[in-house]
Amino acid sequence: MTSLTFPPGTIVSLEPLEGSGEKLDATFTRLEDGLVVLTPAQGVRGLSSRFPPGMRLIARTASDDPVQLSAVGVSEAGELVARVPAIGDFFGKRRFYRSAVDLPLRIDGKMCRAVDLSGCGLLAHVPPDLPLPSGKAVRADLALERKVVTVRMTAVRAGEGTFRSQLVGFDFVEVDERDQDRIIAYVLGQERKRVKAMRGR
Repeated sequence: MTSLTFPPGTIVSLEPLEGSGEKLDATFTRLEDGLVVLTPAQGVRGLSSRFPPGMRLIARTASDDPVQLSAVGVSEAGELVARVPAIGDFFGKRRFYRSAVDLPLRIDGKMCRAVDLSGCGLLAHVPPDLPLPSGKAVRADLALERKVVTVRMTAVRAGEGTFRSQLVGFDFVEVDERDQDRIIAYVLGQERKRVKAMRGR
C-alpha cells in the first residue's frame, strides 16, 4: 500500500480489506484535518452500517496504486470520513474535530469526567489530589457509549479548579488506532446531533 497521491475529484472504488462486503464507488473530495473525505454516489444509504468505525478498506483508482484506509464515520452531509495512517497519525500534531462531551473517565483508578474530546486529547474535571507529574503518562479509561477505550496521556495544561475538581487538558501519547477511530467517530456523531438540534430550533 502507499500514501494518498490522487487529486480531489478522483473516482475511488472502496472495498473491505477483510471479508466480502459490498464495494462502493465514491469521489475523493478533500483532506480535512488529516482525514480523507469521500462523497458516495447519489442515493447510497446505510453508510454507517456498511462502513463502521475501524473497518479497514482498500481504495482503488483507475491509475494510482491502492491505498489502505480506515473508516471513521459519516459526516452530517452524508460523506464517508476515513483516514490513512501515514496522514492521520495523531502523533503528527494534526488538528482533529473536537466536541463538548460529558463522559465518565477513570485516570489511574480515580473517577473523573471528560468534558471535551478529540482524536488527540481531552479536557477533564479531575480530583485536585490526583497526582499528575509533568511529562509522565497516565493510564485513562474512557467510557465511550458501549465501549471502554484505554489510552495513555499526559497533562499539558490546567485551568480553573474548585475544592472538588480541577480542569486539566491532556494529550494522548498512546492509543490503539481502532480506538482512536472510535473516538473520532463519536466526536463526529456528537457534532451531527448538535447541528440537528440547532436546525430544529
